Amino acid sequence: MAISSQNYDGPACQSLDQHAGLRLEAHARAIPAPERPFNSSESNMIKIFRLALLLSLSLVSAEKFRFDDYALYKIQPTTEEQVRFFQALPETPGIDVWDTPVSTDDVVNVVLAPSKKAEFTDFLTQNGFYAEIVSDNIQELIDNQKVGSYSKRNARSMRWDEYYTLEDIYSWLDDLVAANPNVVTPIIAGTTYENREIRGVKISHGSGRKIIFIEAGIHAREWISPATVNFITNELIYSQDAEIQAAARDFDWYIFPVTNPDGYVWTHEEYRLWRKNRRPYGNEVGVDLNRNWNSNWLEAGGASTNPASNTYAGPGPFSEIEALTLSSYIRDLAHDIELYLSFHSSGQLLLIPYGNTTEPLDNYYDAIKIGRRAMGSLAVRYGTQYVTGNIAEAIYIATGTSIDWVKEKLHVPLVYCYELRDRGQYGHLLPPEQILPTSEEVMDSLVAIIREARAIGYMNSSIVNRISILSLIFVSFALIV
Repeated sequence: MAISSQNYDGPACQSLDQHAGLRLEAHARAIPAPERPFNSSESNMIKIFRLALLLSLSLVSAEKFRFDDYALYKIQPTTEEQVRFFQALPETPGIDVWDTPVSTDDVVNVVLAPSKKAEFTDFLTQNGFYAEIVSDNIQELIDNQKVGSYSKRNARSMRWDEYYTLEDIYSWLDDLVAANPNVVTPIIAGTTYENREIRGVKISHGSGRKIIFIEAGIHAREWISPATVNFITNELIYSQDAEIQAAARDFDWYIFPVTNPDGYVWTHEEYRLWRKNRRPYGNEVGVDLNRNWNSNWLEAGGASTNPASNTYAGPGPFSEIEALTLSSYIRDLAHDIELYLSFHSSGQLLLIPYGNTTEPLDNYYDAIKIGRRAMGSLAVRYGTQYVTGNIAEAIYIATGTSIDWVKEKLHVPLVYCYELRDRGQYGHLLPPEQILPTSEEVMDSLVAIIREARAIGYMNSSIVNRISILSLIFVSFALIV
């Protein structure tokens, strides 16, 4: 095993409840407790590791949480036993594992509290893991994630080398509407536990078009997700590229950059690595909104029943107002949705349903073919490599996700989830200088998805409708003449 420390200065190429506003300050910041006790089926490696780490769960102060001296490790499993170790590793105080490997080709990001560094490093060394220290103080990475200040009433002032607060994102959406009233319309998909609106925009050049639906930011700490979707929105309105302009004209675009507003605000104001929503359950806070949808909910070990877990699925499907109201909004549009896109990070993946099985269900082969070709287009600009597959085969078993529900219940033809940059370097702390290249290559791939889908018979309804209307007008004019 080798453990090294390097400095990186540039890009490395989650029932309705009407009560809002309750915040449990200390418990909100507690690192999740273990999900289950020891059992005889665990490997010796896991038993030894858990015995060493499951010693205490302490709450921290009610100040804004700082990650001083927390370390970010990049770990490369080299054996199947090491892969199985991370697959079976329970959530543990002081250790935040961001990735679950499928094979030895995968990289795992792990954040360690200062009190866990020495014993974790010793464990890695003794068991032959290869690890690299990306940062021995991730507060520095957080401080370097520049948060911009948007100039209101100037829609063109949004920058692509800065992250923005929810307030600024919503102000920008308002300004897009004001600057483009004939094309951009404000839309609201629902509300949150803390009574915020889930706001977005509709981009439309006329009636009768089919829909492309985009949602992002359901996991609060994945800041690159809203940033990329904001770029896509901007391009659909202002780009001079002919293919992007055609895509904007041919479809109605429903775009929601932040579908977990409460959690997103919390990452800016209190706890940068928060993932879930902000509804309290006993002494814990939050549900993973992307495990709360009514599709194979809590099946096959695809989520947690522990409220302390980052993947807590909630007490029941659609228990969370955010998931419930958003799903209701989508259901009302379902008949016209031809492409549904969900944006997450990280891992550089393009995922399709389902998360409970590796069986090639529905139009699996068409979706994979389109996706792989689109990822080829994505790679052209910067050489970034994405892997395409269904959730269960490409990452892990995950149930109750938005894309599974959209596919299973609404039968939308094409459904994808982007896991954006990067792969095993900065993870959820992607530097702001990577916003633009990430967004540009994703825009390339989105245009390619439409192009490749049309080539094999998908997403042609809007064009057919327009041609039919134009033909009718032409025939009528000829008869009059």
